[in-house]
Amino acid sequence: MEAKKDIVVRTYLLYTLMGFLGLAICGRVFYIQHVQGAKWKKEEANFTTSFRTIEAVRGNIYAEDGGLLATSLPYFDIAMDVNTEYMTDDIFNSNLDSLSMCLSSLFKDKTENEYYKILKDSRDNGQRYVMLHKGVPYDDLLKLKKFPLIRLGKNKGGLIVQQNNRRELPFKDLAERTIGYERENVQPVGLEGAFGSYLAGVNGQGLMIKTAGGVWVPVDNDESLQPQNGCDIISTLNINYQDVAESALRTQLMKHHADHGCVVLMEVKTGRILAIANLTRKDTASEKYEEMYNYALGESMEPGSTFKLFSLLVAMEDGLVSPNDTVNLEGGKHIYYDRVMKDAEHNDEENSTVNIQKAFELSSNVGISKVIYKHYSSQPEKFVDGLCRLGINKPLNLSIPGEGNPTIPSPGTNGWYGTTLPWLSVGYGLTITPLQTLTVYNAVANNGVMVKPQLVDAITKDGKTIKKYQPIIMNPSICSSSTLKKLRKMLEGVVLRGTASNLKNTVYSIAGKTGTAQIASKGQYKVESKANYRASFVGYFPAENPQYSCIVIVNSPSTDGYYGNITAGPIFREIADKVYASSIGIDPPINDTAHKGNNNNLFVKNGFTDDTYKVFKALDMKCKSPNGLSSWVEFNVQDSTITASGFSPQKQLEKGIMPDLKNMNAEDAIYLLESAHLKVTVKGSGAVKEQSLEPGTVFAKGQKITLKLS
Repeated sequence: MEAKKDIVVRTYLLYTLMGFLGLAICGRVFYIQHVQGAKWKKEEANFTTSFRTIEAVRGNIYAEDGGLLATSLPYFDIAMDVNTEYMTDDIFNSNLDSLSMCLSSLFKDKTENEYYKILKDSRDNGQRYVMLHKGVPYDDLLKLKKFPLIRLGKNKGGLIVQQNNRRELPFKDLAERTIGYERENVQPVGLEGAFGSYLAGVNGQGLMIKTAGGVWVPVDNDESLQPQNGCDIISTLNINYQDVAESALRTQLMKHHADHGCVVLMEVKTGRILAIANLTRKDTASEKYEEMYNYALGESMEPGSTFKLFSLLVAMEDGLVSPNDTVNLEGGKHIYYDRVMKDAEHNDEENSTVNIQKAFELSSNVGISKVIYKHYSSQPEKFVDGLCRLGINKPLNLSIPGEGNPTIPSPGTNGWYGTTLPWLSVGYGLTITPLQTLTVYNAVANNGVMVKPQLVDAITKDGKTIKKYQPIIMNPSICSSSTLKKLRKMLEGVVLRGTASNLKNTVYSIAGKTGTAQIASKGQYKVESKANYRASFVGYFPAENPQYSCIVIVNSPSTDGYYGNITAGPIFREIADKVYASSIGIDPPINDTAHKGNNNNLFVKNGFTDDTYKVFKALDMKCKSPNGLSSWVEFNVQDSTITASGFSPQKQLEKGIMPDLKNMNAEDAIYLLESAHLKVTVKGSGAVKEQSLEPGTVFAKGQKITLKLS
């Protein structure tokens, strides 16, 4: 009985204990849920794990020669978990002083004591994530990994590294606007924006844990999906030419205190843009120029006198005009209705009647406008249609965004007046971009073939080409070959004899056109200062074998002249000089057979017989000559036949009579005259063109004679 009673007591006691235990558990659950609920919910949120995006490395942008124009460099955010399971107090405390000193020495943003306090307080407060520094370059990361405590490894050292990629331009502001950028909530710009889908790559996914403070920390996990890095873009830009273009443009902008300017250098056959520079003065009080806007493709403006080529192209192609037609320049002024057309530059022939070739070389507004008005005033739509056939009424649809929209007035619409046609013919009342102007000039240089300007050669991935860009022909022939020949001769004449004669040189030939356009303000052209002008030059070189075309625009120059040949021309010449000097094979190859037995268009200097015939023999050239030639010989070239005949200048000089020295080699002429004791002055180079003592004149010893050479 006692045993049974003892069992019952024990059973009740157990039930009682179990009841109290259950009540305690319920009470604890209640306490956790309702008293500590907010605390534990916060902790839960702090330690959530999730798969997060791992950013792909953006592809590089290269110049045509392999130079790196834009790349993504890794930068690292450095943090520490100062309460890892394996970091004991002894390990932490024994390394804290030296670690604080190293961090202060490396980052130089806090003192040693400040780092010491941050780390100590974080450990005492149980923090698992302490941000030390952001944007640490890779070299500094390698140094950091050798610091005390951190070098013990991830578990004991607590190092947390998050990689971020930052876009860098190795050449700084070189072609900065053309390279461009792509950012969130910002209009894409340049190559970065246009080819963003290729450059971006494919992001990956990685397991991360969110620590206190809402910071996501990567977790080593085999299930992470690695990102696929972006493709590389091979641009058409040449770093050396780009540097030359920007340097030449910046120098002239500073010299003339201009507001802004642009340069484009293009390969004639392919349309590949080798250099494109756009510089803007930062502010009126500064002489610092930066790439802030792509004027070359984005600024649609009145071209001014460079447009005269377009007008004459249309008129010649319509069969209405020839370069030999004449026009009276009327003193540089002509009245159309209630407006006066003036020539921008004074010239010695402004009161005379000249041919159209000369009017173009002089850049006469009066001359060109009168010709166009004469033939198209009764049919202006025909003139405008001819311009539209060149494609200048539509954008070029380039590979990068931001192209300006052209505008060309149409007869019969609002805004077309009786004066519209003459002003349109000389580049006013319409707007096109500098790159559109260059595209037409480039077509003239390219035997009439209009190619689309392009900035990208290829897209590559891991060294393999996945897309190659070929030249795009927009128009196989902008005009007939006869018109083209006339236009090229006119452009060459501008440099040889016209407004751009300051660009002429003896090494290679240039063809092009100057432009000096007034800038309209509120629809009016007011000549208040030089800053109200836009100077330009567009052309190509070498003229006889065009390889490169180039346009230069200088906007609002305020000092030292504002004409195209003075302000824009020197930029073109400096670029052309350096490009020509660095280009191999820019000159056409010499055809050896052309020299053998071909005497067409040949000029042979008179001179010493033996020397002359040595040259003939070396060139394998034939010459008709009678037997028994004297020591001196003169030549006559008729068609393809060279005929020699002897003459005796030495005998005449011995008699005190001046011989005819014209067409004689200068060295031989000087030898003969000085042998006769005459004092010789020479001007120029080449063969003798004029002599101050006429043939047959009797002279005395010691007399002076001047030779002008050809």
